[in-house]
Amino acid sequence: MRTASAIFAASLFLLIAAIAHAGVVLHETETIDRGNGKPETQDRTVMVQGNKQKTITARSQVIIDLDKGSMYVLNPDSKAYVEMAFPPAGKMGQMMAQRMAAMDFQKTGNHSTVAGYPCDEYTGGGDMGNGSYKVVGCFSKAAPGAADFTAFQKAMADKLRGNGTTKGNIPGGVPLEVTSTSKMTSFSMPGISPEQAAKIKDMLAKRPAVTNKTVVSKVTVQQIADSDFAIPAGYQKQEMPSPNRMMGAPAPGSSSSGMQGLSGPPPSGGSSSSGDSMAPKIQ
Repeated sequence: MRTASAIFAASLFLLIAAIAHAGVVLHETETIDRGNGKPETQDRTVMVQGNKQKTITARSQVIIDLDKGSMYVLNPDSKAYVEMAFPPAGKMGQMMAQRMAAMDFQKTGNHSTVAGYPCDEYTGGGDMGNGSYKVVGCFSKAAPGAADFTAFQKAMADKLRGNGTTKGNIPGGVPLEVTSTSKMTSFSMPGISPEQAAKIKDMLAKRPAVTNKTVVSKVTVQQIADSDFAIPAGYQKQEMPSPNRMMGAPAPGSSSSGMQGLSGPPPSGGSSSSGDSMAPKIQ
């Protein structure tokens, strides 16, 4: 009997340990409105386990491994991927650091229920050098896996802070609904004439803001296989595209972040964040 009891106790401990380290999976719908009367909608899945995150859309997949300090952007159609440091260097790193600095959230006192879970509303935003950025998010500490999801978000934020970002405050919990609004107000390029700069400034002033809304429909806690965070067999590594091509030159926040709905870069959730806006256009 003692042996049976010991085995039962050990099995229970292993089960509890497995649950404590299980992954969190968010099923989301992202809608991007660029003010042209043609909003774009896509489904997105965000998986977080330990210090790893994977964001999946119909067009791309983004894997972030905080322990390795690496980010991988995969193109399933061409079975190709690129690898970069995380936080990234250059313009992308600057953009993510600026967004992190803007993410100094304040509680509004409003509450809601999304995907069946209560959440508290927070708002944040500010200036990001070449434009303004505002985020309204509803975060739930009652959603499954909230503690593990928060731990990843905080670890990712610490990485970005180590890249020179000192500000930024992300609420705890799962971001069940996030709406970001961004508008580019300035643009600089070496060698541009004052006349050209004035024309660009006028054009940007007339350009509508970009709104990105991410809503979670389902949250689950489950064990995620290590292979889900690995590069699939048969994928070919490609060289990093040029910064301008990689960025696609969109307005900040024009797609995801993540922090993917804060869960993605910028972070889940969501940021960023779907990864499509900052994904290299792999050929």
